[in-house]
Amino acid sequence: MKKLLPVLLALQLTGCATILKGTSQTVSINSNIDGAEVIVNGKPVGQTPFTGKIERKSASTVTVRKQGYTAKTITLSTETEAVFWGNIIFGGFLGSTTDMTSGAMYYYAPATFEVDLNPSSTK
Repeated sequence: MKKLLPVLLALQLTGCATILKGTSQTVSINSNIDGAEVIVNGKPVGQTPFTGKIERKSASTVTVRKQGYTAKTITLSTETEAVFWGNIIFGGFLGSTTDMTSGAMYYYAPATFEVDLNPSSTK
């Protein structure tokens, strides 16, 4: 029991999902237009096709834009990590709060997103 106590205490103070899954996830953003700028939560992160780590949040937005095309913004779909529920059972309030505030309780599903850009109409 003495050996198990530090583990239980660590789970209460940190969070299962934060420890086991981390606070970021690799996602892919593809577009029908290569070289379009990818902006996640207001910060430029690369160009399409994009694959990289982004912070987990309950709601993240991705904007894809390129000159001559109408920009498109999507909200990434999230689900709750299964280990978060284990944290509630074993870690209690403090650990689950850590997972919620760090974003680790969420994961993006699917992890690949397709964004089609349409040519902008010029008058």
